[in-house]
Amino acid sequence: MGVYRHTSSRLLPVGAGAFTARTTVVGKPQPRTAPLARGPEAQPLRTSSPVGLAPLVDRTAQEHDIDPLLLHSIARVESRHQPDAVSHAGARGLMQVIPPTARRFGVDGAEQLHDPQTNLRVSARYLKNLQKRFGNDLELVLAAYNAGEGAVEKHGRKIPPYRETQDYVRKVLSEYALLRGVSARQAVQPPTGKDVL
Repeated sequence: MGVYRHTSSRLLPVGAGAFTARTTVVGKPQPRTAPLARGPEAQPLRTSSPVGLAPLVDRTAQEHDIDPLLLHSIARVESRHQPDAVSHAGARGLMQVIPPTARRFGVDGAEQLHDPQTNLRVSARYLKNLQKRFGNDLELVLAAYNAGEGAVEKHGRKIPPYRETQDYVRKVLSEYALLRGVSARQAVQPPTGKDVL
């Protein structure tokens, strides 16, 4: 998986195997489950639980070569893992995707963005697109995700001087560092037989 490591002010990918294939959220590793059924009879997943969304986040992350902990960090900051969230600017769903961005990736209906699978896939494709544009500088990728690519370019390929964007980048990086820390601690601790919340 493409994972990021903080080195000075730049974040660089570190190769596959840096994290286990499971996502750790709030102290509990979540096992992989079978893919969600998708068809006309399938109901969209409507959960606000990071644990409930973990298998879907894992799958989407694997499909797009993104660290699932990064996707969880963005979902936490963007919507608190709420698939039905709508921002004042019209961003929708788990990852707060705006309809014009969704259209770039083949999703025409704003209501479709409330389906976590659709929302995550659009978001992951957009993040990979931003990574191609801004390299492995996660700070710029996140700034562009929040403020738009044009804003980052306009400000000399730096985080724009917008308080909302600067706070957003800081919050996502902080959440990402927290989740990575929890994951690393769990990787070295033997199981105790007790569930930890």
